[in-house]
Amino acid sequence: MTQRGQRVRNSGHRLRAAITGLCSIWLLVFFSGASFSQAADAQRAQRIRNQFSAPQPGPATREDLESVRNDVKNAIDALVARIEALEKDMVDAKARILVLESRKAAAGNNNNPRRSAITPSKPKSAPAKMQVSMCASGCDASKFEAAAGLVLEGGTLTIQPGVYFDCILIRKSMKLVGTIGPDGSRAHLKKIACGGKGAIVINAPEVTIQGVKISDISVRDKNGACIRVAKSAKALLIRDIICLDSENGLLGGASDEDGVITIEDSTFQGQGKDEKAHGIYFNGGANAILRNVKILASHNGHLLKTGARNLLVENSVIAALEGASGTAINAYGGGKLTIRNSVLQLGPNTENHNFLSYADSPGRIVPGGVHEIVIENNWFIYDDAKRCCRWLFNSRSSILDKMTVRDNKFVGGIEPVISAVNMSLNKEYADRKAAGLPTYDGTLASMPKTGS
Repeated sequence: MTQRGQRVRNSGHRLRAAITGLCSIWLLVFFSGASFSQAADAQRAQRIRNQFSAPQPGPATREDLESVRNDVKNAIDALVARIEALEKDMVDAKARILVLESRKAAAGNNNNPRRSAITPSKPKSAPAKMQVSMCASGCDASKFEAAAGLVLEGGTLTIQPGVYFDCILIRKSMKLVGTIGPDGSRAHLKKIACGGKGAIVINAPEVTIQGVKISDISVRDKNGACIRVAKSAKALLIRDIICLDSENGLLGGASDEDGVITIEDSTFQGQGKDEKAHGIYFNGGANAILRNVKILASHNGHLLKTGARNLLVENSVIAALEGASGTAINAYGGGKLTIRNSVLQLGPNTENHNFLSYADSPGRIVPGGVHEIVIENNWFIYDDAKRCCRWLFNSRSSILDKMTVRDNKFVGGIEPVISAVNMSLNKEYADRKAAGLPTYDGTLASMPKTGS
């Protein structure tokens, strides 16, 4: 016998031995516990063992190798078929077990109807209540979705200070109140907008939002808001909030029938991105009221844009500072516009020349309302002495009815543009020094006090 033939023969023996061991292990595993065809399977297994272990005289030939390959293939095919059959038997067995369990459970329920044999009682969810707390841990809830679900209609959700990468959709009349810590820390909603709209989305009749901070809200449509308001709102009170560096501060409007949005003691700063958003944007609604509100340093949008039927601004500061904002107030639909005891300022980077625009979108004039302007006891300051044009109104504004402009202080050579403005009822100053104001430093600190 040649050395090559001997090597082939030895390889064949080793292959047979390995296959024999493998098949023996698999056959023992799958046949040892089976309750069907055990005798036939044992005989078949023994035949396979005998076939692989039988001595092979003489050198291995191509036919020998081919025979071994065929035997191995047949053995593997048989093994795979057996495994598949066993798997099917296991599935059928599980199904029969489930049927038996269900029958047993039914019998048990007949004997004791108050107890189920297969369905354990679920733990009851926390009951809804009027006062719900939220914090990182140890409160009624740690997420806004769960917290909102626990608040009864007309109830209060109180949020502890901390940063919440979360948002809330309000579908029921309720109060959302942030607790302010001794160090001034607040509940801070950051970066997350519900439904591509805002950090707080209001779709309920009577809602109060108080004491929270919101920042960095942006969405795909570039009109994300700290607070988004649906027309279902009838009485929305926003008090003592801080909104920073988002696309819109507030976007929406109350009900067109008799709804009112009231904002008090709050700050909106750094809004108005990509000329598609604004500091505050009332895009309709019956009434909007701002008292002691600061709208500061918007980017590319208007500081305050309104299509509300009635807008009242009192004791507030609407200042561009160093921002590249548009007008201070754009009342594009007309309506009743009242500005009292407030400070309006435009800075060196302002994109528009005018403080106000009124009814300058003919296709969007507020229907069925009073179109009246009352502007009294305010500061109007233009902090850009080199600006070619410093106007009170833009040239496209349309005065649709009465207008009263009196007891205001105009600083920086401001032209009224609208001939109906009687400047003799107001005071004019060439610059800040002449008006007795501090030098402009780009911050709110250089603004006069409201009502002064």
